[in-house]
Amino acid sequence: MLVTKWKIYRRKKITKTIAFILLIIGLLIGVSSALNIFLNVQDYESITVKDYMNSNTLSNELRYAANRMEYVLRVYKSKEYIKAGNTVKNIEIEDSWQLTNLYNNFLGEKSLEDNSESRSLFWLEKSSEIEAIKELIKKSDLANYEQIIDDLNNPEGLIYYATDGSNVCTNTSNEDRNYYFIRNAYILIDKTGIILEPENGYSSYSASLVDTFEAIEDGNNKTVIYAAVTDEGFLKRLDRWNTDRNALILGSTIIGFCILIIVACFMFLIASSGRKAGDEELHMSSYDKVYSDLSLAVIIGMVVLVATEFYNVLNIRYTNENLMKLSMLVSVVVLVSIFLMVFLSIVRHIKKGTLIKHSLTYIVLSSTATAVIKIIDGGPLMYKSVLGVLSLIIVSMYCAKNLLFALPLAIFAAFIVYKKVKRFETIQEGLKSVKKGDYDFKIELLGNGEFKQLSEDINTITSGLQIAVQNEVKSEKLKSELITNVSHDIKTPLTSIITYVDLLKREGLQSTNAPKYLDVLDRKSTRLKTLTEDLFEAAKATSGSIEPNFERVHINALVSQILGELDEKITESKLIFKVTRSKEKIYAKADGRLLSRVMENLLSNILKYAQKDSRVYIDIYDTEKEVFVCFKNVSQFELNIAPDELMLRFKRGDESRSSEGSGLGLAIAKSLMEIQNGILNIKIDGDLFKAEIRLKKFYQ
Repeated sequence: MLVTKWKIYRRKKITKTIAFILLIIGLLIGVSSALNIFLNVQDYESITVKDYMNSNTLSNELRYAANRMEYVLRVYKSKEYIKAGNTVKNIEIEDSWQLTNLYNNFLGEKSLEDNSESRSLFWLEKSSEIEAIKELIKKSDLANYEQIIDDLNNPEGLIYYATDGSNVCTNTSNEDRNYYFIRNAYILIDKTGIILEPENGYSSYSASLVDTFEAIEDGNNKTVIYAAVTDEGFLKRLDRWNTDRNALILGSTIIGFCILIIVACFMFLIASSGRKAGDEELHMSSYDKVYSDLSLAVIIGMVVLVATEFYNVLNIRYTNENLMKLSMLVSVVVLVSIFLMVFLSIVRHIKKGTLIKHSLTYIVLSSTATAVIKIIDGGPLMYKSVLGVLSLIIVSMYCAKNLLFALPLAIFAAFIVYKKVKRFETIQEGLKSVKKGDYDFKIELLGNGEFKQLSEDINTITSGLQIAVQNEVKSEKLKSELITNVSHDIKTPLTSIITYVDLLKREGLQSTNAPKYLDVLDRKSTRLKTLTEDLFEAAKATSGSIEPNFERVHINALVSQILGELDEKITESKLIFKVTRSKEKIYAKADGRLLSRVMENLLSNILKYAQKDSRVYIDIYDTEKEVFVCFKNVSQFELNIAPDELMLRFKRGDESRSSEGSGLGLAIAKSLMEIQNGILNIKIDGDLFKAEIRLKKFYQ
C-alpha cells in the first residue's frame, strides 16, 4: 500500500517540481561554495597538510626568495649597475629579438650572408639603432629588477640579505647569519652549505640553489644568501593557512552533500519523466516534437560551450568578483534548465523506443532508401514508357493481319527504344557522377531532342553547382579568417587592459609603476576605440547607406591639404614624400569628404607599413576622361598576399599582426571609392606597394 502511494505521489507534477528546485538549489549552493574556495583560498595544500610547518608552501617560498636573490646578484647586480648599462655592455645579436630582427633586415638590405664580416659591418653601420635597442633592454632590465624586489617584499614578513662581496640585495641592514638562524623558517646559503628549515618537498628552484652552492664551494665566490620569515610574518601566514584549511574542509563538505542531492534528484527526474499519476501510459511533452538528434546536438553544444567559456567567466574575477559570481550562478540556472529539458526529452524517447525513429537523420535516410528501392524495383521510367508504346504498335499490327509491315516497324521501334534507353542511361550515369561530387563531369550527347536539352540543362546546373561550391568554400574560408582576425585584434588590447587594471588594483595608484600602467591603458583603450570606429565605418561603407555629395574637387589642392595635416606624422616617420603633379589644375567629380578619407587611409597605411628611411611617391595626372592619383612605397614587411585579398576586411600585409593597424583601411577605402563610382586598384611587385585611385573627370 505504501509502495503504491509513493508510486502515485512520485509521478505528481508537484513532486517533480520540488525535485527540480532541489537540484537547482543544490547546484547553486555547490557552485557558490566552489566559487568561494576559488576566490578566497590561496593554498590548496592546506586541506591535506594540517601543520603549516610540514607543508611545501613555506619551504617553496624560501626557495623562491633565495633563487630570486641569486638571480639578482648574478644578472642585475644592483640598480646602479643596470643604469650604467653593464647588463647590455657585452650583449650579442642572439641575446635580443630586437637585435636579431634588425640584423636580419640588415642582411636582407645588403644581400649579405651571416658571417663575422657581416656582423662587424652591422655593429658599425647600425650603431645608433643598436644603442636605442640597448636603452630599451636596459629599461626592461630595470623594470624586471624592481619587480623581483617587489616580489621579495610581498607578502610582508620576509627578511633577507644577499651579497656577492660587492653588491647587496637586502631589506634589512643585519648581515649576521645567526639573526636569520634563530627564526622559525629560514634558508641559509654560504660556504658551509645549504640549510633550509623546514625542508619539505622539492621545487624547480632546488636544483638551481644546489648549483649556486657548488659555485660558492668550488671558487672564490663570496656569495651569501640569507632569508627568514619573521615571527609576525609567520603568524600571519599560519593564520592564513588555517583559514584556508577551514574554508576548504567546509566547502568540500558542502559540495559533497550537494552532489548527493543533485544525483538523487537527477535520477528521480529520469525515472519519473513521462509518467503521470493514475496511468501507466508514457506521456510526451510539446518539446518532444523536436528531433532527437537535434536535441543531442544541443547537449553536445552546451558541453562544448561550458568547456570553452568556463575560464573566460572565471577571468571576470579580475575586474569584479561579485559580477563573476552573479554571472556564474545565473548561467548555472539557465544552462541546467535547458539541459534538463533537452535531456529528459531524450529519456522519454528512449523509454518509448523512438529515439532513432524520431531523429532527422533517420527520417532523411529512410526516405532516401525508400525512393531508391522504388526506382530499382520499378526500373527506369524510360523502359516502361517506350516498351509500352512498342507493345501497342506490335499488337495493333498483328491484329490488322499485316505482319509484313509490322515486323520492320517493330525492329525500327526496338532500335529507337534502344537508342533512347542508352541516351537515358548516359544521363543517369552522369547524374550519378554529379551526385558523387564530380562537378567537372559533363554529359555528352549527340543529336537533338528532349534528352539533348535535358543533358545540357544538367550540365548547366552542375556548372552552377561547381561555382557555388567554390564560392561557398572561399566564403567560409574568408569568414573563418575574418572571425580569427577580429578576435585577435579585439582580444589583444582587451587582454592588455585587463592585465594592467589588475596590476593597478594590486599595486595601487600610488605605485611608481602607475603612470606607466595608465599610459598603456590609455593606448590600448584608444586602440580598441579606433578598431570599433573602423568596424562601424566599414559596415556603413559596405551597406550602401552613405549618399555621396558629388562636387568639383581640386585634386592637387586636396593632396597638399592632407599632406599638410599629416605633416607631424610624416616628420616622425622619417619618410621622404615625392609628389609629381601637373601645373594645370586637375578636377574630379567626387565627394570631397569621402575622397579625403580614402587618401587618409592610404597615407595612414604608408606611414605604418612603409620601409623606414625610404621614399614615397605620389603621382597626380589625368586623361581625357579620368583622373588618377597613384601612391607608391616600399613595404617593410614581405607582401606574400594577393592584392584582392589585401583589400578584404582585417587583411594585413603584416601577417604576424604585430602592428597597430586594424586591417580595415583598404577595405573602407575600396568601398568609399565604389560609392563615388571610382576605382581603387592595388598592385604588388615584390616589396613595392602601389595604390591607384581612378575617378571621373569633372566637366563644366
